[in-house]
Amino acid sequence: MRAPHLILPLPIILSLATLAAQNVSAPAKIPAPEILGVRLATPYAAAHAQLAKLGQLKKEDEGQEVWALLGDEHYQFLIVGFDAERKVRYVTAIADAGGTPVRFEDIGEVSSATRTGQPGNLTFTWKADDPKTKLEYLAIAKGKNAQRLSSLSVKRLGAKAEED
Repeated sequence: MRAPHLILPLPIILSLATLAAQNVSAPAKIPAPEILGVRLATPYAAAHAQLAKLGQLKKEDEGQEVWALLGDEHYQFLIVGFDAERKVRYVTAIADAGGTPVRFEDIGEVSSATRTGQPGNLTFTWKADDPKTKLEYLAIAKGKNAQRLSSLSVKRLGAKAEED
């Protein structure tokens, strides 16, 4: 025996679909665990291959490297730190003061970040898990105002510095 079919008029179906869509919120945009293709936990050689495409090594000291970026419209430098296993522990991008501004909201959903400071010294911090690598990390954006960040960092939680 078949169950009877329920036939609903189109306006009711559309109303139900609209209600369902209103109750489904999209997940908050969280900053990726990488900057300019330099991803957290990437082995040293692979990170260097990507960095060499982006710019020139300017300084190397105590497990940290400073790279001058060539031709990037937003950022002037990348600072990359490595852990004891020579994998990327953190990446910090320093904005180019004369470049195209990056807004905090371009990085991630600001309502899902922890905000500290005040205009002139703002910091937004997101804590996230990378589903690809299962790493827990922080993304930290800093700037004088919400329309132009001065730096963006991603940092693995629990990773030891190269010297530790």
